[in-house]
Amino acid sequence: MAPNHPHSPKPGLLINEISKLFHDRMRKNSEDLGFQTGYRQILRFLAHEDGVTQIDIARDSHFTAPTVSVTLKKMEKEGLIRRRTDKNDTRCSRVFITEKGRELETKLFEKIMDCEEVLARGLSDEEEKTLCRLLTKVRDNILSEAEPDDGGIPE
Repeated sequence: MAPNHPHSPKPGLLINEISKLFHDRMRKNSEDLGFQTGYRQILRFLAHEDGVTQIDIARDSHFTAPTVSVTLKKMEKEGLIRRRTDKNDTRCSRVFITEKGRELETKLFEKIMDCEEVLARGLSDEEEKTLCRLLTKVRDNILSEAEPDDGGIPE
């Protein structure tokens, strides 16, 4: 279909379709590894930013604070994370990834890279960089319109 045709897909519709396809694949990968999809973003974040607060996780994942709280409780019960009181502020709790969580995140990262390979198939390095730059702009546009207290993107 020609780009100017009235029924040509618009960027938002394409992003939505791609997002759903990617999400479905990652959900299956998560299930194959034996954990819930909601853990994925939190595990990835903690693998690189260990010892953060719940608010840091909510900000990075775009999940609401209550969703992060419930998810962390489940993850702690499964031995993927542990929480410790902050040494300098006893009102604050810090979240750490456990060895079990790190092992799972490593397996997950391999699955993510497999999926990324499929997504980028046929794209030159320059096309991939351009696509990432454009998608970052689109994401930032959405975030700039988000309400300050809604965590950014709705779940």
